This record gives sequence, structure tokens and C-alpha cells, in this order.
Amino acid sequence: MERVAKLVSRTPPEGLTDWAPVRDGLERWGLVYEAVWVQDIGLEVLLDEGARPRKRKAVEVRCSCCGESRTMPWARTDKQHGGYGFLQEDERTGKTALVGSGDESICPICGCPVRVKKAAEAGQGHFVADETKAMSAAVVGRNKYLVLTGWTIQRRIYRNARAELKVLPAEAYVFAREDCRKLMGWRNSYSGNAGYFITYSLDWHEPQKWHESWGRAAGIFGLTPELVAGSCLPHCKLDVYMETFQNKKPKFPVMYLRLYQQHPNVENLLLSGLPMVLDDLLDEARRFGDWARENSKGLPRVKDIRWAEVRPDRMLGLTKEELRLGREQGWDAFFWRLFVRTKAQGERLTGKDLQRAFMLGDPNLLELPGQGPVGKIIRYLIKQQERYDWAYNDPYVAEEDYEELGEPVPGAYSNVTTLLDYWAVCRALGRNLDDVQVRFPRNLIEAHDAALEQRRIAEAQRRIAEAKKADAALAPRFRIRRRQLAKYIFEADGLKIIPAGSRAELQKEADTLHHCVWTYAQRHAEGKTAIFFIRRTVEPWKPYYTLELDEKKLTVRQNRGLRNCGKTAAVQAFEDLWISWAQAGAKRDERGRPVLPEREEARSA
Repeated sequence: MERVAKLVSRTPPEGLTDWAPVRDGLERWGLVYEAVWVQDIGLEVLLDEGARPRKRKAVEVRCSCCGESRTMPWARTDKQHGGYGFLQEDERTGKTALVGSGDESICPICGCPVRVKKAAEAGQGHFVADETKAMSAAVVGRNKYLVLTGWTIQRRIYRNARAELKVLPAEAYVFAREDCRKLMGWRNSYSGNAGYFITYSLDWHEPQKWHESWGRAAGIFGLTPELVAGSCLPHCKLDVYMETFQNKKPKFPVMYLRLYQQHPNVENLLLSGLPMVLDDLLDEARRFGDWARENSKGLPRVKDIRWAEVRPDRMLGLTKEELRLGREQGWDAFFWRLFVRTKAQGERLTGKDLQRAFMLGDPNLLELPGQGPVGKIIRYLIKQQERYDWAYNDPYVAEEDYEELGEPVPGAYSNVTTLLDYWAVCRALGRNLDDVQVRFPRNLIEAHDAALEQRRIAEAQRRIAEAKKADAALAPRFRIRRRQLAKYIFEADGLKIIPAGSRAELQKEADTLHHCVWTYAQRHAEGKTAIFFIRRTVEPWKPYYTLELDEKKLTVRQNRGLRNCGKTAAVQAFEDLWISWAQAGAKRDERGRPVLPEREEARSA
């Protein structure tokens, strides 16, 4: 393709700013304010003719929508909001709000939505009150390139509250028969004060490597069947694509044309297939991974379509009758996938089944194919929901009985997730799901909760058995560690410290003090750390503090009490005394009592 930068106009087409999507997209106007002094005629002036009126500070606001101005009460704000603003009363709530520079509010005069700006911050330039995007179509060049130009329309507000619409050329995509070029009218800029921001250039520049960055479009200005027919892509049906289900699904015109260039038979899928499926697949392609970096020149990765086929029914993996049903029911990608995946499992859903699936409204229905008869499962779940609907609507059910039914939201529990979770628990418990009574219980919620409780009990029993097995395996090592650490047993000032003797003791310590010392059992038994218990001598059986010792350095790694609380002054003094004794060699006298260095003279005396 030739260089096309000079072929694409940077002047917006006539009537673009009057186009309905543009007008609807520019809702916000501007409100400019500045401080003024006004005469304050108080009561004393009214009563005394000789009294002079005082001046008070106020704020004059000017609206760019209605062109009127009004004086508002002055109020101080932070520096980020101009340093000062004004007080405005909300007519709906009666509350007074502080409004400053940069805030979004309502014009106190005409009531239109506005962006507020301090006049001094606008300076001699302007600020953008609102902006929107629009796309237009054109055919250019002797090769009849189809051009989609993206425009940024800004409502600029000047210091005197004058409003102006500025249309900036942002992007352009130029389509040939099999190729596409992108033109850029903006770039990312950086300032130390403002950070990253977008600047618009005076000319188009054409990047060699590019990705589609415009995304969805509400419509395309100037797009007509005649314009498409006169382009180099006369059969692309872009106008049909943009109009089909316009209010239901997002439209991605650049992605659609790039897909058409890859697979011209997408036209058949659009005209005679399931257009909503196509919309969903394009939307999914854009949300797949990091679209802004991974897509190359706007080529979408549309999966699950048999592009080697030409007929729309075969492209979608359907028969003519199935396609007719899908068109009658207006399938989107969700129901199409539900039907096709169920069909792959040897089951064909009927139109009634799909209506029930729609009534069920569960996004996890796609997990059902391969789990059993999908139609039967859907009917079962609807009956479960109807059962709760009947219970809550039954005039003979007393209000006090509602508590037994649980929260009155039927679809919150009798859904696909609950059923699949129930089946998973049944498999774990060894139940026979071939039994219809087990697979489809009369009350799903009760069966689900009962199975979970049984699973919880079984899991608790398993953990107890594993703990006992672990205790038995670690018991010899704990005994060895206790003999090794017995030299550090110490008692003084109403406290004593002893090494952990078993995994059960660590578990009791953790349960009583509500911390996680039980996780240290393996490391303590293997000699990788040393766990000690601090007890009061009057209550030697009751956990008080738990201490971890670094045996090599003879320093305390941590010493925690109830819920990992810190040490009291008494515990800290005891710890310091014990560490000083241990670092001095953990000496004992002939009776086995600890010999403290600072107390040797007192003992000899």
C-alpha cells in the first residue's frame, strides 16, 4: 500500500459536532469562578443611616451553559482545589457542599452538570470541561481506500466562561483489500509537574508496528451502504455490522474489518448466522490477554469458528434446523456454546431447555456439559428454585418459619455452583452418584449442607489421625530434644521456663494462647529451632508465654503471649535474667540450682 498520510483529511466532516452521539457524549459544561468583594448591608446599616456598609469576600461564578453569573458564599479549600471555593446548597437534600477548582457539580443557576475551575488556573488558556470520541467513514484515493477516522471532541472553556467545541484528529485506519495502515494524531508526553498526558500533533504520523487502540464505537458518522459499495471492500457489510443489535452489543469496526480481511466468509456469519455470537467473540478477543500489546495490526483472535467452512450453520457447528432455532431465540455466544458443548457430549438441547436455561440465568451453566444430562439438570434446578419461591409465597407459612428457610433469595443457593459442589463432596465421601436419589436430592440445599458437615467431620477425623501419626513419628525426636535443652530449665522471681516436650504440648500451647506455635513442631524436633514455655510457678500447667531461642547465638527470636501480645515488664526482666545466665554457661550449684553471675557473692555470703 502506498503512503496514505496525505490522503486522509484532518478536517472533521461537516455536521459531526451536531451528530446525536456527539451531543449526548458532551453532557458537562464549565463553571468559572473568582473572588470578589461585595457590600454587606447588615442590620445596623438598616437601623442607622450614618453607618457605613462593610465589605465581605464572596465568589462570582459564571456558567458557560446558560451564560449567567451569580455571587456565592466564599469558603476556604485546600491547595489542590484552588485554595478557595464556594458553598453551594443541594436542593434535593438541603445539605451545603464545599465546591472547589477541579470538582464536578451542578450549576447553581441553570442546574446543568459542570466542571468547576478557578479563573486564575485557567489563565489565558482554557480547560476541558468534557470530551467524547466519534468515528467517521470516508473513501479516499484512486484505490478507493476505506478510511475510519477517530476524532476527539473537546468542550473547551475559557476564563470568561466562553465555550468552544474543538475537534481533534486522533487516529485513522486506512483499509485496502488485504492490508491496513494506522495513522496517529496523538502521542504520550511527560512533564515533571503534570506526569503523563496526551498531546495532539499537527500532522499524521504512520507507525510501522501498531495495534488497534480505538476499541468500540457507538456508530460511524457518514457510513452508508453506498459509501461501502464504492470502496475497495464493497462486500464487507460494515454498515450492516454496525446496525445489527446496536443497542445490545458493543461494536468494534476496526476489528471487524480486519477479521473480514482474514476471513471474508464472516459476511455469511453476519447476514445468515448468529450476529450476537460474532459480537461476543470480537468482544472476547479484545479482552483476551493484554490486547493493547499482544494484537498485531488489529488482527483479532476469534476462536471456535470453523473458518474453513462457508455455510454459516457449519461455521458454527450446527445444522440448518439448529441454526434456525438459534436465530429465532437470538442466541449469543453463551447459549451457542451451551448448545454446542452439550451436543458434543451426545445430547441435544431443545428450545424449551434453552428457555429454561435463560430463566435460570446462571452464568456457570457452561460447566454442566460432561457432568450429566444438561437438560435434566436445568429442569431440576428450576424446580429447586420454584420450591423456595412457593415456600416464600405461601400464605400459610408463618413469618417465624422463614428463618428455617434461610435467606429469601432462591437463586442464591439452588444454582449450578451449589449442585456441582454437592457432587464433588459426594465423590469425596464415596457416595454413589449413579443413584438418582443421591445425585438429585429432594432438597438440594439441605443435602448440600449435610454433605458438607459430613465432609467436615471426616476431614477433622483425618487431621486427628494424621496428627497422632505425626506425634508418634516425632515423639522420639522430641524426647531427644528435651534432654538436649534440659540444661536451660530455669526458675526465678515466680516464673519458670521449660523446653517443649511433645507435639501435643505445642498444640495445647497454640490453642490456649491463640497463636501458631504448633507449626514449629517439625523444626523443633529436628533441632532447627528451640521452643520453650514460660509458666508462672503457681500455675505450672497453664500456658503463659512462648519463647523461641536461637541456640547458636543464645538470643531470643520471639517471645509472645496471648494472641501474640508483647512482653510485660516482669516477663522481659525474667527473659533478660535467663539469657544472661545461659550466655554465662548455664552454671548450677551442687544442688542443681542456677548460679546467677550477679548473685554469686550473695550466695557465698
